[in-house]
Amino acid sequence: MGIPAATDLDALFDAIVASISARFPDLITVQDHIEDRTQISMPACLIEMADCDTSDVVDPGSEQLELVATFEARIIIGFRTDTAKREIRKLATALAAHIRLQRWGVPCGEAQVIAVEPDAFDPDMDRYEVYRVEWRQPIIIGESIWNNDGIIPTTVLASDAPDIGPPHAEDYDVITQAPQ
Repeated sequence: MGIPAATDLDALFDAIVASISARFPDLITVQDHIEDRTQISMPACLIEMADCDTSDVVDPGSEQLELVATFEARIIIGFRTDTAKREIRKLATALAAHIRLQRWGVPCGEAQVIAVEPDAFDPDMDRYEVYRVEWRQPIIIGESIWNNDGIIPTTVLASDAPDIGPPHAEDYDVITQAPQ
């Protein structure tokens, strides 16, 4: 296993927006972390990183912080057409299928979709049909201590206890190849 590459969050957000925009060209607005939701051109997809947690992660051994980020994409369309309720569900499930297992071309784990459901909790969106696609994605934050800046040993030594430590430096053998 190599040194885990850090996830550049700006690159991740940009890659998610670009991928969704390319896959769903009929969406007029595809943006992340939009502040003003009152002036959005429809149909739209608004993406946010909702939170991060460490409950399902393994320490990568590099002094980096591995997190599992939860992302939300809200698909928004006008409700005035007869087929709006059907169309929003078709678009949301197609988006979920697109997101599933994505790595977006940046260093991160695979996306795991965890919810596709109506989203009626934003008062600014009462005039629209809104569906939320939620997914979790492992990311790594920070630089590895194992970047080759002279810290990585070039010679590996081994000895057996109790003949270990500085007083027994002469008892160590040089390891020239990995054990089979």
